[in-house]
Amino acid sequence: MQAVHLDRQPPDGTPRGFHHASHPDALQGDLFLEIVEMGCSDLCLIGVTGPLTGRMLTGNADGFWAPNVSSARDFLFWYERRLDHMRDGKDNKALGLTSPVTVASAPWGPRARAR
Repeated sequence: MQAVHLDRQPPDGTPRGFHHASHPDALQGDLFLEIVEMGCSDLCLIGVTGPLTGRMLTGNADGFWAPNVSSARDFLFWYERRLDHMRDGKDNKALGLTSPVTVASAPWGPRARAR
């Protein structure tokens, strides 16, 4: 897990990215802790300081898409909701998480490859 800071809003209005706290270009502002690296430069973060403390958000470190703050009030609520969604077969493709229902219904093994 690494600490990151949200970048300044670009003047052209494009989405904001993130820089690791130790990076020389990192804006010294609210701090976020990386919970999950979702591939490429997509991140799942939790707010450590500032108005988003305790809130979960997803974003792209390079600013390819805007950060999205979860409606969950804290990590525990977010995590429990995620487990409930997995149990109920609701996938969250943005986090690369799939439910057991989806995985169990997918063909796999030697016979599946032969089809």
